[in-house]
Amino acid sequence: MIHASFVRLLVTAAPAYVYTKFLAQVSHQAIPLPRTKTSSERYLKAAVSSILGPDFRFKQPSPENVDSSTDLPIYDELTKILPDRSAQSMFFWRRVGRPFASMLDAAAFPIASQISCLTFVYARIVGMLGPLESRGSSSYMTFDGSPVELSWVIPSNVKPGDGNTGRQVRFAIEPIDPRTGKLLSGVEVLKYFTSLQGGLGLVKCDPGVLDWSMIAEQFLYSSADQRRFFIGFDFSRSGEIVLKTYYIPSARPTCAQSAAHKASRPRLWDVSYTPLRSLLTTLDPTLMDSLNMMISYAEDVEPQFKPRLQILSMDCVPNEKNRLKMYCRPSHGTSWSDARRAFTLGGKLASPKMDFVLSRLETLWNLLFPFAHSKSNRPLDERYKHVDNESTCQRRSVEHPTGGLLFYYSLVPGSGMILPKIYLPVSRYCVDDEAIAEALEKFYAIDGRESQEPGWVAREVSSAYALATTDLYMKNLEFTHM
Repeated sequence: MIHASFVRLLVTAAPAYVYTKFLAQVSHQAIPLPRTKTSSERYLKAAVSSILGPDFRFKQPSPENVDSSTDLPIYDELTKILPDRSAQSMFFWRRVGRPFASMLDAAAFPIASQISCLTFVYARIVGMLGPLESRGSSSYMTFDGSPVELSWVIPSNVKPGDGNTGRQVRFAIEPIDPRTGKLLSGVEVLKYFTSLQGGLGLVKCDPGVLDWSMIAEQFLYSSADQRRFFIGFDFSRSGEIVLKTYYIPSARPTCAQSAAHKASRPRLWDVSYTPLRSLLTTLDPTLMDSLNMMISYAEDVEPQFKPRLQILSMDCVPNEKNRLKMYCRPSHGTSWSDARRAFTLGGKLASPKMDFVLSRLETLWNLLFPFAHSKSNRPLDERYKHVDNESTCQRRSVEHPTGGLLFYYSLVPGSGMILPKIYLPVSRYCVDDEAIAEALEKFYAIDGRESQEPGWVAREVSSAYALATTDLYMKNLEFTHM
């Protein structure tokens, strides 16, 4: 039995970088701390103090913490010594910190890095996940309204059961004030995390890493617009953290409001990408060739299949290493031919490498959605049966629809190309979690990367959530074209 739900799978095109993203992972074996309880506690306190400062006060021993083992020794020991700052922070420390600890453990991060990453989550993340009583219900971050999305990445050259040392760990949040429930300013959040105080010396903040994000936020929003902002964290094995930013454009204003808004500003669900020309010219003029390809596709494709703009994203890295990511969702089209058309921009991304990636994507599609097999070209929506899930793990709104296919197009400076990805909302279209787990394992076997431990997907997800409730969901699978 699986105790967590898959929300969607993300598939990307790349010949040499096929990787899998999920929400959470569980440890295969405990990474030992120093042998004795005293030395273990001393080691942990020294490591935490090196991050939070020598004056940081630890929690006094309590009988309540003795039997709280989760088989994640670093998380368990940190839980015993870190103060319970508030009911809100400890709620999210359990809901988010525990699965995150499992991911770090499964990825075989060094002990010191696991401690620093978990300390960062405790000290800087859980306090930005909104009020306890609302449970992040106002967030657009995930289908169920939770303000956090966790994932791991399994590179193409790693078998799931072979040590997992190649796995990467990451998550994203929608920053929300825990006192008021109001959205926190993207500019202020970025400035905080790239400061020594906010980043705790762990966040990588080279000169210029916020240039693109600051330009994009100023370009996208007027003073009257509501600003929806997500921030992502990529954790390296060294303990270093790289940030990412995500912006949801404001909805198109009503006729009465339109005079106060620039006509050239891109809006949520726009199908015209010409307003982005001025932004891309400012970010990096070499992005224009890629944007022109996107504009050409959007103009050529039938209206119901046009890619509607939902999110703009970028990394917080030096400008020459950055990329602009556009998340787009057509209003209709859930068959294999629809997926193929949008994934290749109507054939504009044709190449032998793309043919290879499409064959793998088609294999995965047929394993996940046998009722909508590629040869039948049947739409996924014909077999939507998860009515009960509509009231729990999925929300419908103009700003955050849950059906259909979501695509992500990455524009890389100087390349003249677009790198596509596709999100597959498996929680909506698949029978159940067990079927998803089995499909993924079959795909790895066909791909020549079968695990030595049959049932690893179901077992690891179930174990990861055995001591947590199921408000957080298993999320993405991805193969990529780079």
